[in-house]
Parts: sequence; C-alpha cells; structure tokens
Amino acid sequence: MELYTTLEAKKIDGLAIKEKSITSYSLMEKAAKFSYQAIHRRWPEIRNMIVFCGKGNNAGDGYLLASIAKESGLEVMIVLAEPSKKMSTAATKAFNLSKSLKIKIIRAKQLDKLKVPRNKTIIIDALLGIGIKGPVKGKIHSVIKKINSLGKNNPVASLDLPSGICADTGNALGIAVEADLTLTFIGLKRGLYTSGGRSCAGEILLDQLDVKSKIRSKIKSNTFLIDSENSLNKLINRRMNSHKGDYGHVLVIGGDKGFGGAAILAAKCAAMSGSGLVSLATRTEHVTAALNACPEVMVKGVDSGQDLKEILDLPNVIVLGPGIGRNAWAEQMMQQTFIACKKRDLPLVMDADALNMMTSLKLRVMAPHKLVITPHPGEAARLLRKNVKEIEGDRFKSAKKLSQKFNSVTVLKGSGTIVCSNTNKLRLAVCESGNPGMASGGMGDILSGLIGSFIAQGLGLTEATETAVELHSVSADIASLEVGELGLLASDVIETIRTNLIF
Repeated sequence: MELYTTLEAKKIDGLAIKEKSITSYSLMEKAAKFSYQAIHRRWPEIRNMIVFCGKGNNAGDGYLLASIAKESGLEVMIVLAEPSKKMSTAATKAFNLSKSLKIKIIRAKQLDKLKVPRNKTIIIDALLGIGIKGPVKGKIHSVIKKINSLGKNNPVASLDLPSGICADTGNALGIAVEADLTLTFIGLKRGLYTSGGRSCAGEILLDQLDVKSKIRSKIKSNTFLIDSENSLNKLINRRMNSHKGDYGHVLVIGGDKGFGGAAILAAKCAAMSGSGLVSLATRTEHVTAALNACPEVMVKGVDSGQDLKEILDLPNVIVLGPGIGRNAWAEQMMQQTFIACKKRDLPLVMDADALNMMTSLKLRVMAPHKLVITPHPGEAARLLRKNVKEIEGDRFKSAKKLSQKFNSVTVLKGSGTIVCSNTNKLRLAVCESGNPGMASGGMGDILSGLIGSFIAQGLGLTEATETAVELHSVSADIASLEVGELGLLASDVIETIRTNLIF
C-alpha cells in the first residue's frame, strides 16, 4: 500500500478532477457519505454531532457530513473556525447546503457558553486536513485545544488528517487534534503512520472515492506500508529435503561485562526464528548463562580480537552490537568484524553501542558495504550529529540521510518504525504495528537477531529487514494482549515470534 506526501496527494486529486465525471464538489460528497457511514458503524448510538470547520476543502467535507447527519435525524451544529468568505468555491457550495438545512452555525468563541451532551455526541475535525503550512497558532490553536478538551468525554473523528499533523512527516506542528478515528480519502498520507501522526490518528480508514487506479498510478510514491506476507511464505515453506546448512549461520557478537543479556536475547531470537545455526561470541563470564538460556546456540567466550578471529570464517551473516559497550574490547570486536565482512563479503547487522562507536570516522571508513543499521532516535542523532528533536521532526528525512551516509539499509526505530533502503533507488517502508509496551530493554536486541536470522535464511537485506520489523511489531502486539503493555518483555515477544511463524 503506497503512502503519499501532501504534494503527491494533491496531484492525484488534480488528475482526478480533470476527469469529466469528477469535480471537487463530487469528491466532497463521496468523502462525506463514506465518513458518515463509517462513523455510524463505529458509534451507532451517536445522536449529536459538532463539526468544526476551517476554510478549505476539508471544511467542505465537514459541511456535507453535517448535512448528511442532519438529514439522517441527528442534532447537528457547525462551529466556524474561519470566516466563511475565505472558503473555496466547492466549500462555499457545501456551506450553503448546510445553511439551507437550517443547521445551527456558531463561531468558535461561542462554544464556551454551550453545554455539550456527553456520550452520544461526536466531535468532527474538519479544520485543516493536509493543507497546513507552518506551526498552528492563533485562533486555530485555540480551537484544536477545545476539540481535545471535548474529546475527553466524546469520540473525535478527523477528516483526511488530524488537524495540526504534517501529512509529510507526521510531526505535530505545535498542537494537533487527538482523534479516535481518521477518515482519509483517495490515498493514505504517510504522516498518519509515524511520529505524532501515529499517536493522533487513532483508527485509520481509507476510501479512494472511486478515483481509478490508472489515475493513482500516474503518481509514483517511494513510501509504502510494510507487507511481509510473501516474504514470510518464503521462509515458512521449506523443502522436505533440507538440512541445517540450508538455513544459514548467524554469529552474534556482543555482551560486554554486565551486559550479557542483550547478546543472549539476540542469539536466542535468531535460533527461534529459523536460523540453521547460531553462534554467540561474548565475554567468557556469560557463556554459562547463554547455554542455560538457549543450549542450541554455540557459545564462545572471547576476551580479545584474536579470540574472535577463530570463528569469523563460520557465519554467513553477523549481528554486531547488542550489549557490546564502548571500550577497547568493543573496538577490537568491531575491527575484526569489519575486516572479516569485507574479506568474505558478509552482510552485517549493527545495533546499540556498535552504532554509537560508528561516529568514529576511522570505524566508519572500515564498515562493510552489505550493512543494516538499527538506530533508535538517540543513536540516530549521534550518527547524524543532530539532536533527537531534529531526528523526530522528520523521521523520513532522517532515515534517508542515515542510509545515504552509511550506504546501508536503515531501521529508524520508534512509533511507526521506518525502514529505508538506498541500495538501488530510495525506498521508505513504514511499519503500522507496534505498541508502547515495546519501550523496554531488549526489544532492539531481539530485532537485530531476527533481521540476522532472515538474512541468513536467504532473504535480501531490504526484504529481510522489512519482514523482521513487521513480524517483531505484530508479535509484540499479540504478546501485549496476553500480558499487557506494562511489563511487556523482550522474552515474551520472542515466544510470540515463533508462534507467529507457524501461521
């Protein structure tokens, strides 16, 4: 499923309107009809509707939705956040229809004097849509604040995009409507799936408004929702005549003193997700714990780069970084790994402090060309020499810059994890699954082990990474249904990953 920027969405809209049978107003009518039906299905008990309208075509959708609701027997009120004289032609036509139906229309400042019925009232956000330019301020800022206040006791639905969210980045521009449901039209906007957009959108429903696929296909997007079904089928459907050598050998390197658990989790996840063989190179004091945790993993204690060299000829993919620390031992592990990867043309998955050490130009120059990096926003900030706010301000741009700088497949973790591949042409893929319970230690470690496992089993770097990211997040969602988000552990998710691979 393609995701669109503001410009791409407007181009599709423009191409659709060039069709003789489609007008801007007819698109509004279809959007309003779809919105009313979706709202009625979700909240059949609703008897009152308050529609907040701006001045653009998003407001036109709102006026027509209000008209449909009125004709369906609901008590409806429209709140004007912008003067009606500033509206587009199509929006003005929609406004006049709502007036002809004698729908109550008030100014935003009058709302404070009204009593809003609880429970059976829905709040509609038709303020800004994708047309926002710059930070929200002034009157609109106050109106959004009011919507969010009303939303504490009433459901909120946004039309096309929660007002205040940037359709391109997902960033909340000062303030944004916190919706329970977002009804979006023609194509999905990429800002709905990451950063503040993911927090504010609630459930997302799409209607393409009968815009033909041949029109949408004229505008090419480089951003997609991850769909790993075909890739998982490749992994699951094994030949009957198989042996462990057919499914790769993952070597996990990490686990400095006091941080053995991270490397153990990564190795265990690689083993439990189908790798034919898994080795773990870690500090000697962690060997017993690793064997107790997963005796199927071949564990070697390494206390120097020389110790590591002995096993670098074995794997066909290396995972470097879980619990590795930042000291002389870690640097030796990295140097020997880089040398082996370049010599043997091995893919390398890098996580945690291995990424933090990549800020060193010396190590960056040594990095292999088959590389997957998996930074969270803090690590991404260090790698790009920015702050976390800058990284999160445009996660798509940040992921792209990381891939270009390190010639890598990049996983920018967070709410709406982004996978960026820059190997042939730019591709951005967004994961729509995952939950706040994943904000706990060890989650990134099992992801790196999972990526390594899928590469070892024969998937390409981008395909393996996207598949692992989605399976990891979906498994966390399923695990949270059983144990809850609070206290969700990486080890819970490993077990669910294995269960998910059955289906």
